[in-house]
Amino acid sequence: MEVFAVTIFMSLAFAVLFAVLFFAERSQRQRRSVEQMSLLPLEADQPSRNHPQH
Repeated sequence: MEVFAVTIFMSLAFAVLFAVLFFAERSQRQRRSVEQMSLLPLEADQPSRNHPQH
């Protein structure tokens, strides 16, 4: 029975951790997200839209 208590406790701990991190990420609207920041180096590599490559 002790295994069930530990399993339920860990599940609740991970659920609370997920909720806290999720709402912390959502509250940072003034900053760019991690996904957007990781793509910034690729913006310089994009060809201009005025000159399509064939």
